[in-house]
Amino acid sequence: MKASWKLMLAGMVMVTLTGCGSLMHPRAGEFLEQAKGSSGIETEINLTNMVEASIKAVQGKADYQDGLDTLHNQVYALKKAACQVTEEQGKTVAYAKAHTLRREIGTIFHRLWKNREDQALRDMHLELLAKRVGELREALQAAKG
Repeated sequence: MKASWKLMLAGMVMVTLTGCGSLMHPRAGEFLEQAKGSSGIETEINLTNMVEASIKAVQGKADYQDGLDTLHNQVYALKKAACQVTEEQGKTVAYAKAHTLRREIGTIFHRLWKNREDQALRDMHLELLAKRVGELREALQAAKG
């Protein structure tokens, strides 16, 4: 009994210090580093390119799991990249649109993940995700100036 409490306490400390993101999105930091640009917005633009490439790689494939795992990590990295945007850039109307689109992307990905085993639904969600990622890139370009 005492050992199980220690194990549970160690797990809670680990999650608290590292955050759940490192457990559920182990490669997100790697993608964030690969996409590193001269600014937070540049990093986000680079990540949108990575996400679009991953979408194309997984669309219509019967063997989708590895591709969706990669996409999952990239979408999380995109979310984390928003922390690198300056306060001044974050207050622009164009960036407000980008923020909304990024949240929509998260929602679409959640639905995609939930329906991943149904190829028709998976492909439909991937198409919608690709459209929103394209819109996000346009909004980020506008916010960049």
